[in-house]
Amino acid sequence: MRSEIEIAVFDGETLVQRCPCTLRDLPGGRPGAVWRGVVYPLLPGDRIDVSAVEAEAAPGQPFAVLGGEGSTWVLIRGLAGALAEAQARLGAAGIRVSRSGRWLGDPMGDVAFDWFLRCEGTLEPDRVGEVLGQGSVADVTAEARVAVLEQHLFEMKAELARLAEQLNEAARPPSVPAQSVTPVAPERDAALEAALERVRELQARLDAVPSRPAPSRPAVARLQEELAAALAALRPNVNLLRDSLQVVVGEFVSRTTFYRILQELPVQGGRPEGWKALRGAERWWERHVSTGQDDSGRAYARFDPVGRRWDLLMSWKGEQTRDIEWLRRKA
Repeated sequence: MRSEIEIAVFDGETLVQRCPCTLRDLPGGRPGAVWRGVVYPLLPGDRIDVSAVEAEAAPGQPFAVLGGEGSTWVLIRGLAGALAEAQARLGAAGIRVSRSGRWLGDPMGDVAFDWFLRCEGTLEPDRVGEVLGQGSVADVTAEARVAVLEQHLFEMKAELARLAEQLNEAARPPSVPAQSVTPVAPERDAALEAALERVRELQARLDAVPSRPAPSRPAVARLQEELAAALAALRPNVNLLRDSLQVVVGEFVSRTTFYRILQELPVQGGRPEGWKALRGAERWWERHVSTGQDDSGRAYARFDPVGRRWDLLMSWKGEQTRDIEWLRRKA
């Protein structure tokens, strides 16, 4: 039986992507496919609909926090209801969410998140956990199990020492008449053997617990670093503004247009081909950007004749009013 197949991922009628997914049965035995940490019913034609209400949220780390320049991305696992609940809780705590949607970036470590909320300002993970009412550590349960084993082992070793001392006391050469030495009761000997066996069992279980690996850097952070390094090598005269790289990595289904934009910016300055002047911000050029789903992305670029370099901001149509105001202040 197949354990992994290529799945066409739909959000209603919209094709999100095609990718290999692990197969897993839903409660009741219905076949499902795991996409970004959630199990969705497998539909005819090897496809899933991520708007399906029958999906089952997989266990694991419920959220993650990514810092940005003057903003913070909160990543959420689960169904659409989890996003709505998180946004409501953040809003009730006075945290402004400027944008939210499906998270399309790489997993964070081993966890694939489903949604993002872009929050204004800098948020610490502990603060987010307090607001969302969730822990951010995925291995708390495993640590608790280890702690219980260690406690049991400690108690059994103490019992073993106590029984061994009694056995030694009973076997010690008598310094008083032999008839005064209390013989070792058979049940005491059996208890000692049982305690020894229990200690061996607990020790074996503890030895089987894998050592915790050193924390790895999130995959999304590594990808950002790799893209930044490639940009520095191939287009050192392009300066990405604000959280442009975060937007491209985590919110765009495809980065193809981003790479094309880098090629379109003339090394010697001037108007990039196909771009238009941005109304409301002097010397800035504007271009629509395909996100891999639609043309709701936006790119804004300006050439600095003194430094001989381009400033580039990647953003969204819905943020245009705020972006133009920010670009105007930067002029």
